[in-house]
Amino acid sequence: MEELIINFTKNIVSENVFLSYVFFFLSQTLQVLFPPYPGDMVLIIEGYLTELANLNLILVIVTAVTATSLSSMLLYNIGRKKEERILHSKVIKILFDTNKVEKLRNLFHKFGPAVIIGSKFIPGIYSITALSAGIFKVDKKKAYTSIVAISSFHHIILIVLGKILRENWTIIFYKIEKYNRYLFVVLIGAFAVYALMHILKRKLLS
Repeated sequence: MEELIINFTKNIVSENVFLSYVFFFLSQTLQVLFPPYPGDMVLIIEGYLTELANLNLILVIVTAVTATSLSSMLLYNIGRKKEERILHSKVIKILFDTNKVEKLRNLFHKFGPAVIIGSKFIPGIYSITALSAGIFKVDKKKAYTSIVAISSFHHIILIVLGKILRENWTIIFYKIEKYNRYLFVVLIGAFAVYALMHILKRKLLS
C-alpha cells in the first residue's frame, strides 16, 4: 500500500499541480477518518516534492493543516451530536479502537483539551480522541484551538523535514516507524504493570 501511494503521489505531481493539492487535502482527510491510511508518510513525501517539483511550501502546509483540522472537527461534532450512541456503530468500531474511550474519559476529566494535543504523538489514538472530545462535551473553542495548534505543529515539522532531507526522506519515515514500535511496547508494558499492581492491590485488600 505504501509503495502504491508513493508512486501515485509522484505521478500526480508530475502531471497536474492542481490535482496534487487536491490529493494532499484528501490524503490528510483520510488519515483522520480512516486511521490505517499512512498520512504521516505522505506528509513527508509532500515536503520532498515541494523541493523536487517546486511546489509552494506554504500552500502545501496550509492544505494539509486545513484538511486535518476540518476532518478532526467533523469527528468532534459527530461525537458531540450522537454522543456515546456513536460508539455502538459497526463502522466506528471497525475504523477506531473504541476500547480506549473509557480511558480517554478519565484523561479528559483530568487534562481537558490538552489530551487532543498529546494524542497526536501516540500512534493510533488521535482520531478516536477527536471523536471522544465531542462525546464528552469538551469545550468546543478549546477543542478546535487544540486541533489546529497540534495539526500545524505536527504537519510543519514533517513537511519541512521532507523538504530538507529530499531523496533521504525515507530516513525520517523509518525513524517514525521505529518510534511507533517502541512506544507500543512501552505502552503495553506500562499497562501490564498497572494491571498487575491493580490485581495485587485487590488481593491485599481482600
